[in-house]
Amino acid sequence: MAVSVHKWLLNKFRDINHSRMDKHIDIIAKNSGKSKAYIKFDIIRNFLIRGTGYTDYFRCDFINLSAKEKKTFVTAKTFYKILEYLNDEEYIVLLRDKLVFDELFKKYLKRDFINLRTGSKEDFKKFLDGRETVFAKDPTGEGGHGISKITVAEVKDSNKLYDELKANGQLLVEEAIVQSDDLNEINPCVVNSWRVVTLYKDGKAHIINNALRINQDESNVIGCTNDLYLSLDADGRIDSNVIDDYGNVYDKHPMTGKKFSEVKIAGVREALDMVVEAAEKIPQVRYIGWDIAFSKNGPVMVEGNEYPGYGLLQFYKLKGKRTGHLKEIADVLGDEMNNIKL
Repeated sequence: MAVSVHKWLLNKFRDINHSRMDKHIDIIAKNSGKSKAYIKFDIIRNFLIRGTGYTDYFRCDFINLSAKEKKTFVTAKTFYKILEYLNDEEYIVLLRDKLVFDELFKKYLKRDFINLRTGSKEDFKKFLDGRETVFAKDPTGEGGHGISKITVAEVKDSNKLYDELKANGQLLVEEAIVQSDDLNEINPCVVNSWRVVTLYKDGKAHIINNALRINQDESNVIGCTNDLYLSLDADGRIDSNVIDDYGNVYDKHPMTGKKFSEVKIAGVREALDMVVEAAEKIPQVRYIGWDIAFSKNGPVMVEGNEYPGYGLLQFYKLKGKRTGHLKEIADVLGDEMNNIKL
C-alpha cells in the first residue's frame, strides 16, 4: 500500500472533524454518565494504544467495552496491516481501475459502458443514442468523486462532451442503473448501495458481513449526508436496527414513511452468490468490499474495493454486538491470523 501505517495514523489525527467529534462526545457522555473531559482523554488514549479514531470509539461503544472485547475490533492501525497481508498489491489494479474492473466483471454489471481510452468520438455518439441518462466516471476516483450525471437530451455536441470528459479524466461512461421498486419504496432519489464483504481462504470466498446505506433525503448522491444503515439476511429482510451516523434508531424512512419492518428486497440471495463467484476470480485479493445495487434487472455490481471502509460493519447499534470485525476475519483465517503482526 502506498503510505506507511504511521503516516496513515498521522493523517487521521490531522483530519479530525472537531464539530463532529464533539457531537459524538456529547452522545457518549449522555448515554454513559462519564464526563466529556474523561471521554476526550479516553479517545486519545485508545488512539495512541490501538489506533482507534473517534468514530471507531463511538461506533464500537469503546466506553463500555473491556480490554479483551476491544481487541476483537478492527481499527485504522490494525486494518491497514491486515489488508497489507491479505491483498496482493500487483493485483489490486483489477479493482482500483474501474475500466479494468468493468471488463473483468462485465457478467455481473448487467449494463453497458464505453471506455474512452480506446473508444472514438463516433463510438461515444453511438453509445449515447437511445439512452436517457449515463454516468461519466474517473476510473480511479474514490468516494463518489469524479462522477458526473449526464442527461443525454441536454447534450448539444457529443464531440465537445467527449473532449471534455477525456480532459477531466472521466474515461469510463456507464449506462444508468434503474433501481428496483423494492428500494424505490424506501428512497427513489438515488441508487442506494449494499456493501458485502468477502474473505478468501483455502479456495473459497466467505461472506463475513454486509451493510446497506440509504439516503435520508432527496440528495442524488449516496454517502454525502447523514445516511441510514442496516444489514440484510439472505431472504432480503432487515436483520438489524436501522440507524444513522449518531446511532439514532428508525422504524420508518423519514422522507417516504416506508416501515422498515415491511421491507423485503428481492435478489439478495442471488447477489450473495454473485460476490462469492466474483471473489473467487481474483484469489490474490483476498479481502474485498463489493458494492451492489438492486436494479429492475436484479442485483448488479457497482464496484469492488480492495481497501473498503469497515466502520459500519462494527457499529454496535446495528445488532448490539460486543465483538467486532477483527473477530469475523479471525474466525475465517484461523491459525493464519498468527502470520499478521498487528
